Amino acid sequence: MSRESDEEARRREAERREEAGRRAEDAEQAVAQARRELRDVERGDGAGGYYLYGVNRAGTWRAGLGSKDRDDVLRIRYRDLEALVRAVPFSVPQVDRETVQEHQRIVWNASKRDTVLPAPAGVVFKGRRAVIRFLQEQYIPLEEGISLVEGHWEIRLHLKPSLPEARSGAAEAALHVYGELRRYARAAFPFAHEDEHVLSAAFLVNRGSWLQFMDHAEELGHRHGDLVFDVTGPWPPYDFVRMTR
Repeated sequence: MSRESDEEARRREAERREEAGRRAEDAEQAVAQARRELRDVERGDGAGGYYLYGVNRAGTWRAGLGSKDRDDVLRIRYRDLEALVRAVPFSVPQVDRETVQEHQRIVWNASKRDTVLPAPAGVVFKGRRAVIRFLQEQYIPLEEGISLVEGHWEIRLHLKPSLPEARSGAAEAALHVYGELRRYARAAFPFAHEDEHVLSAAFLVNRGSWLQFMDHAEELGHRHGDLVFDVTGPWPPYDFVRMTR
């Protein structure tokens, strides 16, 4: 046998082993998923409710979660969409600071590698069927929402005048800053801001270029000494999602 043929045989053997490893891993994951779904039904029936974290495309979110979250966060599927939920007692949730922080932590971890359409904190459905009905009735808006934010982070910008007496001039400068940064975002919009601010806005920025966006914001900050910049992110795209039940 020639050296070339020998190398080809070794390559094919390596590919065969790699494929066998993938199949074994897929089988292991399928068994684990079946067990999780059984727990899902048992826990959901006992608890009566499902707390919603967000929606994503089927089969993507578990890679970004820690082991504890993978056990606690369940998925309920309709077609190619999955709701990320946790089994809870069915009641009006108390949306306090701790609840919001835990909600944001779960959504952030799930969003690290794949796109999640985040739900607002505090949404609880009564039973599994209610979750599926939500996915069914809102299928097109949810699909369109995922398509909009897929592969993007949210960056938030807050601007206030460096001198309170220069507020009118700062407001005009803030609009210029918004227009400049809008060029580097897929979508953007201003939203209600605190009294001390002259502008607050959200920008939908490609995950591969969000650092460049931050650089542009920093450069504009150097050019506009009359404004105080507060730029935060990346965030899951909360402000670009409007979920309805």
